[in-house]
Amino acid sequence: MTRASHVRGDLAAPDRGKDGDMGAVIDLAHALQLEMAYQVAADGKATVRMRGELDIATADQAYAYLRDVVDSQDGPVTMNLAELSFCDAAGLGVLAKVAGHARRSGRPLELTEPRPSLLRIMAITGMDEAFPEVRGASLPSVIALSRQAVITVSN
Repeated sequence: MTRASHVRGDLAAPDRGKDGDMGAVIDLAHALQLEMAYQVAADGKATVRMRGELDIATADQAYAYLRDVVDSQDGPVTMNLAELSFCDAAGLGVLAKVAGHARRSGRPLELTEPRPSLLRIMAITGMDEAFPEVRGASLPSVIALSRQAVITVSN
């Protein structure tokens, strides 16, 4: 069972249910929306489902929610990004900060099902190094070349 609370504006706070599940819906101006919910399986593995846009408008609330999920778990945490439709630089910052927090806390954190557009920007920026499970994802070879500096001199 997943509990969810609706949050408007900047009043984001996860709803902690008695069963350990947490849910939040961040709805900003109806156009910018991020929904997050997590469930813990019988084996202790927590899976966070993210749907919508992880951007500058939702970044602070998303980080607070994800940090709370990581802190509340003894086992591994997986972030399922299959339904994440948009992620800007602030959103990438959230992913990086959550990865760092999980690492410092000694908790495994991994991403699953990121869209190709997110994989591409993670590869270009080097963020895929924070999440080894996405580093091996099949991407066009052009992305690998984008990290290399190419200097062309013409006379």
